[in-house]
Amino acid sequence: MDTLSVTPARIDSDDTYYQCWFPVCLASEVGADTLAGVDMLGTRVIVYRDLSGTAVVQSAWCPHLGADLSKGMRVEGQVRCPYHHWRFDSAGTCIHIPTGDRIPAAARIFTYPSAEAWGLIWLFNGTTAAFDVPRIPGAAEAELACEAHLRGIRTSPGEVALSNGVDFQHLRTLHGLQTTSPEEIVVRDHEIEFRVEGVGYVQHGVISGVSTFAQHLTPGGSEFFMLFCGAPIDRGRRRMFFTVGVPRTGDAPADRQALDNLRGFVERLLAEDEPVLESMRFRRGTLVASDRHLASYFRYVSDFPRAAPPGV
Repeated sequence: MDTLSVTPARIDSDDTYYQCWFPVCLASEVGADTLAGVDMLGTRVIVYRDLSGTAVVQSAWCPHLGADLSKGMRVEGQVRCPYHHWRFDSAGTCIHIPTGDRIPAAARIFTYPSAEAWGLIWLFNGTTAAFDVPRIPGAAEAELACEAHLRGIRTSPGEVALSNGVDFQHLRTLHGLQTTSPEEIVVRDHEIEFRVEGVGYVQHGVISGVSTFAQHLTPGGSEFFMLFCGAPIDRGRRRMFFTVGVPRTGDAPADRQALDNLRGFVERLLAEDEPVLESMRFRRGTLVASDRHLASYFRYVSDFPRAAPPGV
């Protein structure tokens, strides 16, 4: 039996989702003429670029009769419904009904707060973004050669996978990495941050919201940047992504080789994690003193705001 097919128990059990930034898709998948539908947060969204090239994420359901707008087409930069050809602009306003009827005030589709960063297009689950798009510590995107990848669809609870970021024991036991735990982690309203320093080595990590873990590593004088994130498709499945980055050197072949090496390292870590996470029946079990950072993380998760996606 394939252990990756086992659906574990969930941390959450209602129809709400965390109010944070979630990755929608790879930015490279959305061209100037793209109109794509993406299932996430128990609903469906459309993603495209407006005439300026800015990514737009909106509810996929036409307010007329509920047709899937991703089955429609782009017309003069607007989204045209496939059923009755109502057209909507990038703010979600209906601007044309072919029959000539007066356009009702309620003829709108919800436009999510969205952003493009780290090779991904993101949406915020809410009417306004409560905090900034996830960051990679110690990095400005323009300074990095970086690339994003779709990891695939997984069933493990995202909160458990994200806990890897502060589960320093598993780095030693599962992955065989010689790391140390920080004396403390800093827990803020919307992120957790830590820094571990050793001889010739720094590990600087940030958990953003309840979707993303990013870190900056400096082993042996090198610099590596990585970001792991995921978004719920529905109550039982998550779409997972990761981004790897290295400082730009101006030597494209060298940067390419460094990225390939880092990607191989990240994929090894993920391949070691996933069989455990995907078969886990998660419970907040008996913790020990070494789990103090995990305990802080799970308190942070429990207190994090949740809401049903707007525009469903």
